[in-house]
Amino acid sequence: MSASHEPIRAWHFSRQERVGLVIGLIALLAFGANVEQRTALRRTPMTDLGVFACAAGACRTGQNIYTITDWHGWHYQYPPALAIMFIPLALRVPTVPTILAAGVARTELNTPWGYEVASHRRFFGLHAENAWFFWIVAVWYILSVTLIFLSAHALACALEKRSLKDPPPAGPRERRRWWWLRMLPLLVCAGSLGTDLSRGQVDVLMLAVMSLGIYLAAAGRGLAAGFWLSLPATIKLFPALLIIYSVWRRRWRMLAGSAAGIVVALAILPLLALGPARTIDLYQNWVQVLAKPALGQGTDTSRVRELTGMAGTDNQSLLAFIHNWRYHDLPRQQRPQQAAPVERFVAYAVGALMLLGVILAMGCQRPDSPRDLLIVAGLLIGVAIVVNPVSHNYYFLLLLPLIAGLLDRGLEDPGCHASNLKMLLVVAVFMLTDMVARLPVVGPWLRDLGVPMLSLLGIIAVGAMELRKQSQSKSLSFEPVESKRDVPEQLGEGKFIHS
Repeated sequence: MSASHEPIRAWHFSRQERVGLVIGLIALLAFGANVEQRTALRRTPMTDLGVFACAAGACRTGQNIYTITDWHGWHYQYPPALAIMFIPLALRVPTVPTILAAGVARTELNTPWGYEVASHRRFFGLHAENAWFFWIVAVWYILSVTLIFLSAHALACALEKRSLKDPPPAGPRERRRWWWLRMLPLLVCAGSLGTDLSRGQVDVLMLAVMSLGIYLAAAGRGLAAGFWLSLPATIKLFPALLIIYSVWRRRWRMLAGSAAGIVVALAILPLLALGPARTIDLYQNWVQVLAKPALGQGTDTSRVRELTGMAGTDNQSLLAFIHNWRYHDLPRQQRPQQAAPVERFVAYAVGALMLLGVILAMGCQRPDSPRDLLIVAGLLIGVAIVVNPVSHNYYFLLLLPLIAGLLDRGLEDPGCHASNLKMLLVVAVFMLTDMVARLPVVGPWLRDLGVPMLSLLGIIAVGAMELRKQSQSKSLSFEPVESKRDVPEQLGEGKFIHS
């Protein structure tokens, strides 16, 4: 066979693309080495990963996951399902150092690894004490990076109406767009993604299952889509707002899948792994130490410094925004830790109005294109971040579906309409804010002013306007995502195969 008739190999990359991939891989390895150095190889690990690993260790040994802590004294904050899923990466709960006599300083000889000692030497190196945690960090980092790229690929495939297994198109223009749809959304969310990776957090896991759920929903797989879309709500409760989509669009198979996912993760998995008595006891603990304090109820204050206090963390929720501006004349350490009832009422009222605005933008009885589906999911997550009493800046990575949907609109007709330019400008401001808010000096000042929250509100407004504009359009390029037969149609270059 002549070279001109040789078939194109699947997933074949050009030399320029391979160079770019190698450079990206080197950058990720360098970042991963830095993560290892500041976590497992440090005298006191700078990571949240120890919380999840220790909670998994407590699951394995029968300890209470809500009373044990890592080396920093930080507690596990989530429902039991996540700790159970982390059992393969379980770490033995650290032994609290013995009390020393008065005047005796903590040194490496009398203090186990993981705890502060009276020394300026932060680097610990690799020894028997931290070897297992070194591998935990490495495995979680590799898995997190994989989940990030899987998320971007799944969302792009939904927009392109392609299968996850389909290779990049051969045409130069289509191939450039293939790369843009996967790389540009990640670039916009790079600040939040990098922070989540460096802190060993689990939001990338939530992003991955949410993206897979959106991909399945765009393919008409309502039951499976609902199952995957429900899982983020079993880790951090605020993504439960995604369920509104299936209710409003009357996608009952998706709603049934969501109900099944919630029951499996919140009930069946803990019952099988921990037993009924221990499961009930843990949920009672979780309500007392976290759920009630987060809503301004109860008397437990054990999580005020770590999570629930308004002045304890860089909280970017609307409630924290209102609270911080109310006491802007006081240093952060002197502001009240508890939000006033009137502040909570205003935050929830504004959140309800935002949710109503999103529902109105969705319209009634209208089939959604893949782009609309991504934008709706991103808007619901955005409103959830705003309304949630505690929202960290790196939660913004969950807006990747919204970012991908808006960029898809911009790439469709780049630079030809003023509305497109304004939309892309808001996206650029969001990206810049998300990155600058991480800088050492100016970052804390911006976060205290709530600038990231304002950029979030801006991109939510742009997404809602774009969705409303599409709902008023008479031309629909995609039939209902869940037909009566629930069978994928013939799309584009081939069938939208469900991997």
